[in-house]
Amino acid sequence: MLQLLKNCIAVGLLQLVFTPISQATSDKLRCIIRDEPSTTMTIGWNQVSGADATVCYGTVDFGRSAEKYPTKLTPQRIVSAKGMNNHFARLSNLRPNTLYYFVIQDSEGTSQRYYFRTMPDDHNQKLSIIAGGDSRNHRTARLAANKTVAKLRPDFVLFGGDMTGGDTDREWKEWFEDWQQTITTDNRIIPVVPARGNHEREDQSIVDMFDVRSPNVYYALTFGRGLLRVYTLNSMLSTSGDQKDWLAQDLEANQDAAWRMAQYHHPMRPHTTRKGEHEYLRRLWAPLFAQFGVRLAIECDSHVAKVTHSVRATNEPGSEEGFVRDEEKGTYFVGEGGWGAPLREADDAKSWTMGIGSFNQINWIFVGLDKIEVRTVKTDNIDMVSELSEQNRFAIPENADIWKFNTNGVLVIPNKSNGFVAREAQNLMDFGKVEALVADDKVRLNWQAIYEMPNARFKIQVSPNKLFWKTVGIMQTQTGQPNNFNNYTFAEPIPAKGGKLFYRIAIVDAMGNEKLKREVEVRTLGSEQLETVMASLASGQLLVEVDLPEATEVEIELFDRQRKRVFIQAFPYKKGRHSIPLNIKHLAEGFYLLEVSYNEQLLRKNIRVTRPTSIVKNE
Repeated sequence: MLQLLKNCIAVGLLQLVFTPISQATSDKLRCIIRDEPSTTMTIGWNQVSGADATVCYGTVDFGRSAEKYPTKLTPQRIVSAKGMNNHFARLSNLRPNTLYYFVIQDSEGTSQRYYFRTMPDDHNQKLSIIAGGDSRNHRTARLAANKTVAKLRPDFVLFGGDMTGGDTDREWKEWFEDWQQTITTDNRIIPVVPARGNHEREDQSIVDMFDVRSPNVYYALTFGRGLLRVYTLNSMLSTSGDQKDWLAQDLEANQDAAWRMAQYHHPMRPHTTRKGEHEYLRRLWAPLFAQFGVRLAIECDSHVAKVTHSVRATNEPGSEEGFVRDEEKGTYFVGEGGWGAPLREADDAKSWTMGIGSFNQINWIFVGLDKIEVRTVKTDNIDMVSELSEQNRFAIPENADIWKFNTNGVLVIPNKSNGFVAREAQNLMDFGKVEALVADDKVRLNWQAIYEMPNARFKIQVSPNKLFWKTVGIMQTQTGQPNNFNNYTFAEPIPAKGGKLFYRIAIVDAMGNEKLKREVEVRTLGSEQLETVMASLASGQLLVEVDLPEATEVEIELFDRQRKRVFIQAFPYKKGRHSIPLNIKHLAEGFYLLEVSYNEQLLRKNIRVTRPTSIVKNE
């Protein structure tokens, strides 16, 4: 019996030691690009139960230790839709091309640790994109395509609509359960840029599932500081009117981008006889594509695969179905959806079609400054395909089934545009840790800087009241690598009067404009000789004498020798002399610094607190 008791105790101790962190009750995770791609990311999830859900994140991987992540964010939007409690946390002020690790913590526990990568803010960095759509019916095929995303590790996914068949609660829950297969084996979440299809009954379905910014689900995003502008269009809305006007205006305003690309659901010219033509799309959108240089369009809906030559919309002699080949001003069309919807026969090729087929597939697109490469990857054999890493994301993995629609199985679109203008880098410079230390008769400021601007400098200022600032130093930045923290130190002698001081560090750009400031408060004893006032704990009070020339607020502060504040009091007093009593019963013996401030006046004294000597009477 004793041995059994010992064994039970041992098992209990082991369970106590190895009990895992309680799992948060969140699932169906997704990352969405809804704002500036290099500095923001939206994290969405379904909150099953629990309360006070918070995203805890940072650039250092702390696993599931939520308390160690430096930044916490509660959801900005919560919406109950499709049988789920959808939470969306919109992260901002992020660093480009940077890994961010995060957990979701709620009242019931902490989720697994996930991570995402922000987009580059550099037009010289190539992008890897997966594009496709129509995942609505066959879950086996849908899961295979989702696994393809995880294995190819693209920067993001362009999803062209028809996620589900009937837009029902059950189907959406299943869709997000399956979408978890796009998460890599090391828990990287690939963000999505979604469009609406005809099987989404209303725009609100996409808004509620993915928190897209546009209520009408047409919008544009610029990647890589002008490398690529992606247009997500809504073929379920009127293609004339507001959407067409917006598209024309935005295309014209972004002619300095190296590439313009579009995704939408309905194809202008389906490559199966099972689908009707969409002449309105060809007539209203295709001319804008040619006029403003949209070189690649991803279409869906027909459940076949196609790649076209570069074509331009026209009814001139030699055209077919309203298009003619034009290598200079035309658009390449790829698609037409094969993420899990029932396949159709590819039986409607055009004279300008490069290749058609009928199989489950996604489009894998590399975008560089000099060219775009498009491959079509068949997804049925994905379990045999090796997984890429962060270091080889542009390699073709072993056993990948690349469709040979031409000799090499790749569409190469050279950049023939002379309109590209490198956009000015974003001002991302920021402060890391800022602190002030007082030692060796000096005030020492230490700070970190991130993403330094070229030719920037720091201006160091000091003030006793935040009203008048005196510049005491100028330091040039190191202009280091963007992801690095550069450390700086500035020191100056403690001012003679000491007391309360405010230091301000400002980032100044090459034009002399102050871009960002950080302030820090410093308490010093000063180097001057102060009057010392004796105070006995016998009375338990210290009387502070002030003579006020007018009615004002008086702030009284008491600091110990480590400059830690042990007392503060602030009350309004009338004009005249006052003896203000302070309760010092709780203080220990020793020296303290008294500061009395009013009307920008500062009175300072040393206070010596003593305990009365006990007197023992002889009896």
